[in-house]
Amino acid sequence: MNVPVSRAAEGLARRAFTIADLERMVEVGLIAPDERLELVGGEIVPMSPKGSRHETIKAALALRWGRERPTGFAFVQATGLRLDERTYLEPDFIVFERKLRLAEVKGPDVLLAVEIADSSLRYDLDRKPLIYAGFGVRELWVIDAERWAVYCHAEPSPVGYKRIEEYGGAERLTPVDAPAAFAFALDELDLI
Repeated sequence: MNVPVSRAAEGLARRAFTIADLERMVEVGLIAPDERLELVGGEIVPMSPKGSRHETIKAALALRWGRERPTGFAFVQATGLRLDERTYLEPDFIVFERKLRLAEVKGPDVLLAVEIADSSLRYDLDRKPLIYAGFGVRELWVIDAERWAVYCHAEPSPVGYKRIEEYGGAERLTPVDAPAAFAFALDELDLI
């Protein structure tokens, strides 16, 4: 679906929407139910289409984590993460303690968020870490599907992550707060 985007009002105030507003727009047919959108500080942001590299990595990671996931922890893919009433993101994966229901998960509950970037790398590296860190998401991994690298963001603060490290495909990634069962290297993934 081709979503029109306007930049005509740069510098002018915009109306801030809530998640409830967005849900109502879907309900009445203003927005298609399958439309890929995020809500950032009340602004509706159309998301890039998912490319084949994106989907291949996501499928391989889901298979691996499905086999390795320890009891007491959950990973959910492509879910809506409601960070407050005006911020709704759709990370490719989130990892959290299973004692929480998905609807209860807030920023600090997310032990690890993963974004797989194919055509959205600049947004995923520049803007999204600020959002995740500002809401207390403990760690963010941005997988660059084209360069076969991962940017690991840790130590969230209100102004971003204090530590950012880049890893190549052969280097093993180990989460800071999530169990070691979620560790992997891109080269270890069984791509399908």
